[in-house]
Amino acid sequence: MTEASQISERERDILRLVATGATNQQIAQQLNISSNTVKVHLRNIFGKIGVASRTEATMYAVRSGLVSVERATNATAVADEPEDAPPQPLPAEQIQPLPAEQPADPASVPTELSTTLPEPPHPVTLSPPVTLSPPVTLSPPVVTLSPPVVTLSPPVTLSPAPPFNPLVLGLALVTLLAVGALIVVLLRPTPSAVEPTAVAGAELPDQSERWRVLTPLPAPRADGALAVVNLGGASYLYSIGGAGPDGVSDDVLRYDPAAGGVWPSYTDKPTPVADVQAAVVSGKIYVPGGRTADGTITAVFEAYDPQLDSWTPLAPLLAPRSRYALAAVEGKLYLFGGWDGTSFTNQVWQYTPDTDEWAERTPMDVPRADAGAATLGDQVFLVGGENGDGLLTRHERYTPADEAQGNPWTIRAPLPAARSRMAVASANDRFFVLGGGHEALSYSSARDAWQPTPPLPFDPATSGARAQLLGNSRLYLVGGRTPGGLSDQVSEYLALFTITTVPSSGQ
Repeated sequence: MTEASQISERERDILRLVATGATNQQIAQQLNISSNTVKVHLRNIFGKIGVASRTEATMYAVRSGLVSVERATNATAVADEPEDAPPQPLPAEQIQPLPAEQPADPASVPTELSTTLPEPPHPVTLSPPVTLSPPVTLSPPVVTLSPPVVTLSPPVTLSPAPPFNPLVLGLALVTLLAVGALIVVLLRPTPSAVEPTAVAGAELPDQSERWRVLTPLPAPRADGALAVVNLGGASYLYSIGGAGPDGVSDDVLRYDPAAGGVWPSYTDKPTPVADVQAAVVSGKIYVPGGRTADGTITAVFEAYDPQLDSWTPLAPLLAPRSRYALAAVEGKLYLFGGWDGTSFTNQVWQYTPDTDEWAERTPMDVPRADAGAATLGDQVFLVGGENGDGLLTRHERYTPADEAQGNPWTIRAPLPAARSRMAVASANDRFFVLGGGHEALSYSSARDAWQPTPPLPFDPATSGARAQLLGNSRLYLVGGRTPGGLSDQVSEYLALFTITTVPSSGQ
């Protein structure tokens, strides 16, 4: 298997953008993902293709054909003399040696490189007789004819240029990219070593201060769908369906942090459902299956477009399903397990929006429902849940790219305690597990380890709540079912923060 075949389609898109000189932020905006997700992808790409820098990745992209090199065409030399009049060589005593080529001034080397070569110079025609006086410079390349004056007689006909060699052009471009990057690195100022100390008053936030309660939902809600969508540079939370005081809901509510946390209503979902999840692909919110108002488990599948405030029916699920786990990876949806109305299932389905088709994938080892799913890069982490044997501590990692290699499932560190119907949200290289009967936890994929987070601002026995990371730092927990009934509570948790440091005095 080649290196290129190991790279997913999303990783190819990112590698192409890296080769154009785009920054992580520009790549994130172009692909509608976060900068942190771009960083995770780049680490995976570098490992798969065996490079250690963006420059090496760019060279790999050129060699493997992921970046095309545009070249000028129709570069020909024109002569007025007929082809049967061969040119005569100059007498040896009239040929002057060319001056030695001067080394290039490093300051003149461009630091911004382009994969498009300039157009060649216009064709040059020499008509007989031609006298070059004073010396004439042709550019490019630079050629200087020194005195004495050289008279070309008989007339000289320029021979056609040798055929264009794309291999030579490609090698020249790769060399140019490497030299330019090296010059940028050499000329970049090196920061002096500084022993950082924390700015006064910049200690870590108190654990209790990292949670705060916000404007509640218009009505209590549990087991609905929650998604984050970016519109016009701003991020919004969308709460869809779920179980409410009046039964199964079809509500679509939007939370706008910039507007003080109000929850205006939008176009209702055509099919009211509960026991569902949502995932976002290309700015659209997908909500599969669920439990309807009469308790039936449905296979209906609908997508909401926030820009148009409209719903679209899609290809139904392969079978009715609710209480599943759902994740989006590389522009595709993955649905794990769930409840089909009579039993727990271990099935895994993949949905491709471009073709509106579902397909079966490698099933889980253990059937389960109400598990939590977290996407980190191009992998999905599936935790907890329940089946006929009770609550589970099971934790597995699913890698879609490994479907063709064999088993895409890998066992990871189990939950410290069994739980189900918890809220799960991803942030950078970790994810959070909230509610479901126990203390809040975070999981580090790099260390394969769990650790507690600050206590929740409500009963940890809450189940059926939903969580999402909005922006790059704040996690939002919405609704749920407490021992006292349905909840309308909305809480915000400062999941990621930056502590500014400055050099200590005397440095």
